Amino acid sequence: MGSTRNYNSYDSMVLEALFLKYKVSKYYIRQCVNGSVQGITADAIKKDYSKMEKANKETISNLIKKTLE
Repeated sequence: MGSTRNYNSYDSMVLEALFLKYKVSKYYIRQCVNGSVQGITADAIKKDYSKMEKANKETISNLIKKTLE
């Protein structure tokens, strides 16, 4: 059998927000996040992605907690 490749899954809402902020393709954003692209903009995109993804996960966690109360 062939080898199975694992693909990273990216938060689509965060990708959309970065797409609107930086006016670059979502493909480029994914490359920046996974480290394929180097540079000042790539670093900024990677940092923003991390911050936005963390905030998004916290928001979802808080919503789940509130619905379980």
